Amino acid sequence: MGGALDERKDPAVLMEFLRRAGGKKARILILPQASARRDTGREYVEMFKDFGAKEAVSLEFRQRAEAGTSEQIKLLRKATGIFFSGGTQMRIATIIGGMPLEAELQAAYRRGCIVGGTSAGASILSKTMIAYGRGGPTPRERIVQFSAGLGFTDRFIFDQHFRQRDRLGRLIYAVSSHPGVFGVGIDEDTAAIVEDDAHLTVVGSGAVTIVDGFQITDTDIAEIEHGGAVAVSNLIVHVLTKGSVYDGRTRAASLPLKPLLVD
Repeated sequence: MGGALDERKDPAVLMEFLRRAGGKKARILILPQASARRDTGREYVEMFKDFGAKEAVSLEFRQRAEAGTSEQIKLLRKATGIFFSGGTQMRIATIIGGMPLEAELQAAYRRGCIVGGTSAGASILSKTMIAYGRGGPTPRERIVQFSAGLGFTDRFIFDQHFRQRDRLGRLIYAVSSHPGVFGVGIDEDTAAIVEDDAHLTVVGSGAVTIVDGFQITDTDIAEIEHGGAVAVSNLIVHVLTKGSVYDGRTRAASLPLKPLLVD
């Protein structure tokens, strides 16, 4: 989820997360560690309960020593949906990374628990994540800083607030540096739903930009210094909206059929 979700007027993105997590039977576990706001977890608990979740609980800890208690593990093992809040993704990585709780999160994902997050909570989902960077449409040396994420996927790398903060350049840089990964730029109030680490569907009011570098024929990314512009040829970019689907196996996108206008 790309951040700035419409949580009250048209909460389609969050409702889709809840539906996939079990709807009225859903047990949602919220991890608010990315946020500096004390009330973030409580607000998501109240919201998911208002939406009809059977249970919603926030794991309220901010130190590594507090992560992975027996009660937290118990809640995690019965969760049907895990939700990471927005904020700063490095807070999640530094608190949870390498802890037994991280292994439990991976185990929950493997057993079929729905895992999602908004803004920073989206970035943290990949094995290598975009941690910091600058905006701008042109890829430039040092436009982006990478760090280790929680590794729910090693095929996709996510960026958020995408069009709103003009982040195309840094996503192109990320993909050009390793053309084996797919870059996924998610607009605000929009989600990219990834299934089987390959099949991506778009939900929400904005767009999802897919940057595919598999057919790159040349780039000078390894030679550019001092913040210079990076050249890359034969890059493929898809801009997908609600109902669009991208298949990471065939590298093909399909758009939803639009009804013809009739007088």
